[in-house]
Amino acid sequence: MEEKKHTARRMIMLVCVLAIAVVYVVRLAEYQLVKGEQFVRQTTSQTQTTIPANAARGEIYDANGRPLVVNHIGYSVLFLRQYMTKDTQNQTILTLTTHLRENGETWNDSLPLVWEGQSQSEIAANSQPQIEFAEERDNDIEKLKRANELQGYATAQNCYDALVKKYEIDKIEGLTPSQVRDIMGVRYEMELKQFSYRNPFTFATDISEETMTYITENTLEIPGVSIQSEAVRTYESGEIAPHVIGTVGKLTADDYKKLKNEGYAYDDVIGKNGIELAMESQLRGQRGEKTLTLNELGKVVDNEITKAPQAGNTVFLTIDSRIQLAAQDALANIIDELRQTAAPGKGGDVKSGSAIVVDVKTGGVVAMANYPNYDIQDYINDYASLEAREDNPIFNRSTQGRFQPGSTMKPAVALAALQEGVITPNTTVYCSKVYTFYASSNYTPSCLGYHGTQTVTDALKNSCNYFFFDVGRLLTIDRMNEYQKRLGLGELTGIEIGEKQGILASRAYTESQGDIWYPGNTLQAAIGQLDNSFTPIELAMYAATIANNGNRYQAHLVREVKSYDLSQTVQPEQVNLLNTIGVDQQHIDTVKLGMYRAASEQGGNTWSYFKDFPIKIACKTGTAQTGGNEATVSPHTLFISFAPYEDPQYAVTVILENGANAPTYNSNIRVARAIYDALFLHEDSQQQITPENELLP
Repeated sequence: MEEKKHTARRMIMLVCVLAIAVVYVVRLAEYQLVKGEQFVRQTTSQTQTTIPANAARGEIYDANGRPLVVNHIGYSVLFLRQYMTKDTQNQTILTLTTHLRENGETWNDSLPLVWEGQSQSEIAANSQPQIEFAEERDNDIEKLKRANELQGYATAQNCYDALVKKYEIDKIEGLTPSQVRDIMGVRYEMELKQFSYRNPFTFATDISEETMTYITENTLEIPGVSIQSEAVRTYESGEIAPHVIGTVGKLTADDYKKLKNEGYAYDDVIGKNGIELAMESQLRGQRGEKTLTLNELGKVVDNEITKAPQAGNTVFLTIDSRIQLAAQDALANIIDELRQTAAPGKGGDVKSGSAIVVDVKTGGVVAMANYPNYDIQDYINDYASLEAREDNPIFNRSTQGRFQPGSTMKPAVALAALQEGVITPNTTVYCSKVYTFYASSNYTPSCLGYHGTQTVTDALKNSCNYFFFDVGRLLTIDRMNEYQKRLGLGELTGIEIGEKQGILASRAYTESQGDIWYPGNTLQAAIGQLDNSFTPIELAMYAATIANNGNRYQAHLVREVKSYDLSQTVQPEQVNLLNTIGVDQQHIDTVKLGMYRAASEQGGNTWSYFKDFPIKIACKTGTAQTGGNEATVSPHTLFISFAPYEDPQYAVTVILENGANAPTYNSNIRVARAIYDALFLHEDSQQQITPENELLP
């Protein structure tokens, strides 16, 4: 009986064991066969993170395919929030900054706190160095105080102490003042850039191979740090048209607020000025996504592009590098010569210059040279020094500077007078030097010489002020200005990069300045003085409009846009006719003849410079008084022109600020002659540049 009881118990236990086994088998089958993929995905998601994959920015080439801005593969250091804990981040930053400093490399740090003296040796030698605010960083300093809830009167030391406490830097013992500042600078930058799980922080860009190797081999000591390859901007020759090309930089907080809905990330690069800014929508690529797989130690073990980034488009400029360099060289050589050989008041005080070449058939800018010039790489590496220079090389005088046109305005006045019937090609005015029409009001302006009987072409050849005093008076300021506007004077040219609008002298403008308009003002306006003030690009397009028989085209710097691999044309050249000037062809021909005579006939003020030139030139010079002490302050000297005279292809304009009255005379014409040599005689500039469609060495 007892045996039966034991047997029954064994059977019950066996059934229970079997039941439990069945349950386990069923559950195991469910996990493996039914929910297996789900659990694999869950396991994978715990060791994977998705970060943005940067797209290559489009490149920039000149009109003939010579590279100006290209990309090379570089390496950036990223911080990943998922694997950088609160306890490790300060030590990680210390390790990285120490290594990069030892190797002469930099990292992203915009904290406006600096050590007095700033030299690392000075800081190390001083046990208690003085912290201070960086100069000319008022906005950044105020932002720093607000971010840390400090009063406006807080000192640099107050800010420093607040950051030490906020970022718990004092928990690391034995730090030097320099190391403390390095850690807080990076932590502050991480905060500004909104470091998060979805927004990795770019600690450093374009690091060396040695640093990349060091980080790769020491991932255990610096958790949360990743290396990412990306396209790095390279300027093949940073001195070629830097004002045109422009620069790129990280988004500011204000930029991000405006652009975050357009797909920009806080750490993105954006065009800041020049073509880089104007063509931002074409040059910027579209970010993709990259999935990183990390092991339990935080080391990246797999790297997969899950959404391919789309590279930006390539922009071809209308700029010809060879002509651009010829213009830059000519400006620099002539200005340097003036400063060395001429006295103040005689061109030796020359401040700056601009030389512009325009394709008259399209409005495309072939060259836009500024003096002083600069190197884009210097702008990137030491912007503060460039900005601090008195001669302000960063300023684009070609599109932003305004200068009185002087006698270069006379062709516009002549066109208006001919079309309005105030004069004919045969009308004569006798120049006796002193113009006496307003003598009763004690206003008797003078010409520069006794020219005698003058027709309009004579007056353009000889630059006779007397003739244009009389014509301007008969024409009146309102009718004069109507035609000048049609010619683009006092109007925007439409060029892609930023420009200022010129000023036309008028009764309304004079009165808006609190001055009184006198009848004699019209005489001064007719010879390009008074309030008339135009940018070099306006004057260049004005000359091109005359050359093009009254067709005024929009100025532009972009020839075309192609895909990154150059296989497709995304945007062809945009040639836009803004207006026609409404002047009969016979009158345009008369004015062009007068400009041609200035260069082709003995007695013309440019004849000696172009008498042996194989291409026929039409031109007009100008000298504009600046109102300074004539003994020490030279007038501006200007030159507008086009060639060939019979069928114009190019318009060339040159302006030297305070460069007139030099012993060598008309230095601006010498600049123009060097440019025409390069255009038509194919003489190379002093600098050597890359052959077409070949990369620079």
